[in-house]
Formats: sequence, C-alpha cells, structure tokens
Amino acid sequence: MLRADAQAGRLSHAYLFLCPDARNLRRWLKELAAVLLGADARAKRLIAEECYSDCRIFPAPGEKAGVAEVKAMLDDVYIKPVEGEKKAFVLDNVQDMLAPAQNKLLKVLEEPPENVYFLLGATGEYSVLTTVRSRTKRLELLSFSEEETEAWLKEKFPARTDAHEIAALSGGILGKAEELAEGDSLTQEAQEAARLLSTLSPAGIPAAVRSCTDRQAAARLLSLLRLTLHDALAYQLGIGKRVSAAQEDTLRRVANRFGAAALVSAQEQITRAEKNLKFNANLPMCLEELFAGILEGR
Repeated sequence: MLRADAQAGRLSHAYLFLCPDARNLRRWLKELAAVLLGADARAKRLIAEECYSDCRIFPAPGEKAGVAEVKAMLDDVYIKPVEGEKKAFVLDNVQDMLAPAQNKLLKVLEEPPENVYFLLGATGEYSVLTTVRSRTKRLELLSFSEEETEAWLKEKFPARTDAHEIAALSGGILGKAEELAEGDSLTQEAQEAARLLSTLSPAGIPAAVRSCTDRQAAARLLSLLRLTLHDALAYQLGIGKRVSAAQEDTLRRVANRFGAAALVSAQEQITRAEKNLKFNANLPMCLEELFAGILEGR
C-alpha cells in the first residue's frame, strides 16, 4: 500500500502502522520509512542503523516517548531535508505514549511542513487517541498463517521439533514465535496445561491461579489451554489436525469431561481473559473468573 502511494504520488502526510509483533515493530517501521523515502541501498542501511539524516526515529530503543521527546522531534520538523527531497519522522510504540504527548503531535499532523512525513507504529490502536487516528492513514500488518509461520520456524530453528505447535501458539506473530523457539521445549508445559483442564475443580482453582506468577506466564498458559481445548474438540468430533504436544490420553480425558459446546465456550472465555489482561485487569481475579467459568460451562 505504501509503495503504491509513493509510486502514484499520493503519499499521505502521516501513516499509522498497526502491527501486533512488538518484538519486530521497530524493524518494520524502518523498512516502511525506506519505502516512503525511496531509499537506495546506502540509505536503507543507514535507516536500519538509525543514523540517516533524513529519517529521525523516536524514542530511543526501549524507552517511552513523552512530551520532551515529541518536542525534540518537532524542533527538527521545520529543518529541510539534507540528502533527499523528503524527510521522515518515525514514532515507535505510540500505544505507550500518554495523552499529553500524543496531543502535542496533533497540530503538526494536521498541518505538516512540505515534504515531511510521519510514520507512527503501534501494537494496538485502543490507546491511540481518536484525534491522532483521524489524522493518519491506517496501515495494518495482519498475522501470518500457521503454515507460513511454521515454515519460517523450520528454516530459522531447524533443531526444533515442535515448530507446528509453536506456530499455532504464536497466533501468526513472528516475534512471539521467535521468543518461544528460543526457549525450552513446549512439550512439558503443554502436558501440564492439559492435565490442569482434566483435573480442574473448584477447590483447585486457587492453586491454579498461584501457578501463574506474572502476566507473561499467564499469557503462555492461556495460549496452551486454548490449544488443548482445540485438540480436545477435534478429538471429540473426529476432525481437524492436532496442534498440542499434550499426550493423547490426557486429551481424551479433557474431551470426555467437557461437551462440545463447553469446549467452544471455554475457548471464548480464554479470549476474553486475554483481552482483559491487555487492559491491565487484576491477574489473580481474571484467572479465577476464567477457571470458574470453564467449570460452570461443563
């Protein structure tokens, strides 16, 4: 889309790039900046190294852009390009910017100087102000398919024997797949998630909640629970391809314990729990509600 806009001479002055891959968002933004500027090989290399004079990238890696960073960017907006005809300003992780910092962008997004373009990157749009979204053209990178992700994993991590499961667990987000592939085997965790579903009881909910010490562990568990429920439903209906590394006898117990409707409902409840955690819901309360709901749906 961006290349087509550039070739047709109809570049928007500002783009909002939405990509759920937090690990690779900054890299994607730099590739887009190279397209926007029509960069040659040298300029592409300098943009990737974040030292190209006509492409300013904010904030510094690992930091959050505040009012001071936006002000520093705006001070540079009215300086003419040095090497080419266009100048790009890239803002990484806009979803983490507080409202005052985002508001400070509004005037320049509404009336930018000639030949100045903005690339705003975010992993999600829910915390990006409506006034900012309305002043940008939306670009969205959808998740990759499980088949594409699995093929990529097998090429990059040939020693992994669980590429299929990692691909399913990643949701098509390459950064998440990469993090999983860099860690330990998922087999043991998948089996523990399946055992949790096969033995979960009201009395066991507190222990299940305590097993998740932080949000990262909870997110991993929820993904594994979804895969187990998916496989249990496929096993019960006799259709579909198995994606979990859980043992077949454990999957059989889960399938026999829950009806088809309950297995579907449980997956929907996991999706709601994941969404609530993204909005900073209380972790123990969120998990307790999830486990209780799964049991009630049987």
